[in-house]
Amino acid sequence: MSTESIRYSTTGTAPSSSGKGVAESLTVWAGSPGVLLIHGFGGDPAEVRPLAAAFIREGYSVHAPLLPGHGALPDALAGVRWQQWAETVAQGFATLRHHCSEVVVVGFSMGALLSLLLAAHLPVARLAALAPALTLRGQLLVNLSGIARYAVSWYYPFAGADFNDPTLRALVHRRAPDADLDDPAVCEQLRRTVRVPLAAIHQLTLLQRQARHVLPRVTAPTLVVQGRDDATVDPRSAEQVVRRIGATDCRLVWMEGYGHQLLLGEGGERVAHTIVAWLQGYV
Repeated sequence: MSTESIRYSTTGTAPSSSGKGVAESLTVWAGSPGVLLIHGFGGDPAEVRPLAAAFIREGYSVHAPLLPGHGALPDALAGVRWQQWAETVAQGFATLRHHCSEVVVVGFSMGALLSLLLAAHLPVARLAALAPALTLRGQLLVNLSGIARYAVSWYYPFAGADFNDPTLRALVHRRAPDADLDDPAVCEQLRRTVRVPLAAIHQLTLLQRQARHVLPRVTAPTLVVQGRDDATVDPRSAEQVVRRIGATDCRLVWMEGYGHQLLLGEGGERVAHTIVAWLQGYV
């Protein structure tokens, strides 16, 4: 299925949570503009909650959809295609447009790619791309997922994980708050049982390809925010977006000393403040 076959429309309703995962979509109606928040690969709307809180305080309406296959164990990503993620985002945009005069789109990591794809097809007022996953660290190996998925079904992201890493601990506790990461048996179980379908990683590579293709068609004013020490996304991805995007107004903000998880802790507050200040510059 090509990008063109996705139903991009400004009318419609966002799908409700399927109830199959532990996470749900987040929607708060306040004022206009509306802000569409898009989480990253393997994440859920809780990932963008710091941004949602900041926008709600400023009187904006917020919708953060739960992308298909997300919100539960990564196994649920099996069989999900990138077009389903894009269609969910388009439906979320349509819902906000029904209530709000204009819609701002903010995407994190893979969500940033979906934001770019959306902005190439629909009248997005402004766009913020946070750590856009256009190129990952070790992208060559990621690209091989298209072939490797026929021989190996699963990737185990915690296989060599250091559960003493504060960022990793925060990520795990967001999904499993009762997990005792000081218990070696719990850590070993996470290393052996948490798995991501290689087919889903291949879908991410297909989405990357689509996002690169449509970049020149994105004309909405754009803010790119990138952690200088990102170990997941190659920081040069942010520069690629700025260089290839069709928008004449595109700004790049570097987060010095920050990695990929821009929205955790103080980083989330700083990013939220940066985006709100940028948006208010257009009022």
